[in-house]
Amino acid sequence: MCVRAERSGDPQQRRIAIVSAEYDLHSLIIKEALLNYRDVQCDIVDSDRIAGSAVLSWSNDDPPRARVPVKGGTTIDVRELDVIWWRRVGYPQRLDSDIVNPAHIDLINNDCRVALAGLLLSEFRGTWINHPLSTQLGANKLVQLRAAQRAGFRVPRTLVSQDPEVVRAFCEELGGAVVVKAVSGTSETALLTRMLTAEHLASPKSISLCPAIYQEYIAGECHLRVQCFGDVILAVQIRAHELDWRLNLNVPFDVFDVSDDIKQRLIAVLDDLQLKMGIVDLKLTPEGEIVWLEINPQGQFLFVEALTGLQLASAFATFLYREAGAARAARSLPVLA
Repeated sequence: MCVRAERSGDPQQRRIAIVSAEYDLHSLIIKEALLNYRDVQCDIVDSDRIAGSAVLSWSNDDPPRARVPVKGGTTIDVRELDVIWWRRVGYPQRLDSDIVNPAHIDLINNDCRVALAGLLLSEFRGTWINHPLSTQLGANKLVQLRAAQRAGFRVPRTLVSQDPEVVRAFCEELGGAVVVKAVSGTSETALLTRMLTAEHLASPKSISLCPAIYQEYIAGECHLRVQCFGDVILAVQIRAHELDWRLNLNVPFDVFDVSDDIKQRLIAVLDDLQLKMGIVDLKLTPEGEIVWLEINPQGQFLFVEALTGLQLASAFATFLYREAGAARAARSLPVLA
């Protein structure tokens, strides 16, 4: 019988766990970057490898049992952790080929996801990057648009609707200069931001199927990708003719200095959404005005380092290290009577 080892950390070390899908490049590279710090232990929890691991355990005893499997075949007690980077979760479990019944697969995926989240939410007492509920709320494009407005950003006029008459009236008001994008999207395929076409407006059935985001087109070819790691703001400018620059990364990427005023607005958005980090897309108009587009609480950023040389992996590792130190210090403070 194979028994998984239960590992306890050095009490002098800062303890960080990254919860992500197996083979996620970001989690592997950031764990490697954290090796620059001698007083850190970093473990990766493969969120899509819970099924069949036989080591996730929680109990409501006193003290409770709260162990999760980590890469390398051991387990950790989540009560010892200082920081959890809640990176990539919700992916289907990697199952053996003999498990084919759809009901069984759905049960396994749901129970693994909820058990992992419930164990962490009930027992972890450190700092989340970002808290699961804040991640869910902050990813909602309607919620984040309001937060950006409160922070003083100009945001495009936006309509979320599935009413063909309302959509057509909105487009007429803007002279047809309207983009359309998904409210949430799908993991099955990439959905890019597109200019709204006459063909789309001519199909009320297509419009009424589900709400979509209809948004004022912001002119210009200068896109800003801003990495917000706490109060560290690192931005790049992307010059692209395409409306959605993700279509072609073979375009100029350059480091961009945002003003202190914009930095403070970005930090205000993070605070409003209760996020510790976020990857923000902005647009720089030909007149030099910065316009808010959206924030992804767990967006990709390492490709930006590859294209610009901006040291984002080390910056993010430093951010996690500092958050872990602050969390450990806070947990060690005496309780006042």
